[in-house]
Amino acid sequence: MKHSSANPKRRLPFLRVRALLAGGLVLGLGAAVTSAAWNDSEYATATITTSTFNTESSVGGTAYADNATSPGTTVTLPVGAFSPGVTGYLPVLIRTKQTSIAGTVVLNGAVFTGTDATLLSTAFVYRVVRTTATCDATAFTGSPTWVVGTSTASAAPALTVGQNGGVTNVVAAGAPAAPGAATGFCFEVTLPSTAATTLQGKTASATWQFLATSN
Repeated sequence: MKHSSANPKRRLPFLRVRALLAGGLVLGLGAAVTSAAWNDSEYATATITTSTFNTESSVGGTAYADNATSPGTTVTLPVGAFSPGVTGYLPVLIRTKQTSIAGTVVLNGAVFTGTDATLLSTAFVYRVVRTTATCDATAFTGSPTWVVGTSTASAAPALTVGQNGGVTNVVAAGAPAAPGAATGFCFEVTLPSTAATTLQGKTASATWQFLATSN
């Protein structure tokens, strides 16, 4: 009587391997399945607009003009000519144009041009106060805001010196239909009584720059 060659103990490992392979196939099918999703989008749009900053000035009572690249009307100080000890006054008003934002203005020292520029650039002294009222000797009395110099007239600097340190000159913003309120400067320019006789009959132009910066 022959015995079966199939040994149940020998078949067991093969069954286990086959079971593992089957399980792997099932797991593989599960990993290949992807889920779908619906999507939708919303957008927000904003208009971006930049501000403007524009200033204009009135020198010596002249009409306001935009003197951004060159000086406007030239004013002669004083009416006539300077002699030793004579003082002349010059009002300058600066404001923003309509719709302009606010800013600040810095007064730089004068630049002299002309045949006698070198000689006269050191001959004169000046002071400046901030005011929109009448620009004359009365503007320098009391307690004004000193832009250049101090209440001590004898300590006035040369025209080539800029404004005092720590001074802030604000120019107000313009309205939608009107310019901003003016910021006024009153210049007091003097030829000292000690001026030399060699200064007689000389002429030069002094140009100040008001450097305006937006806030």
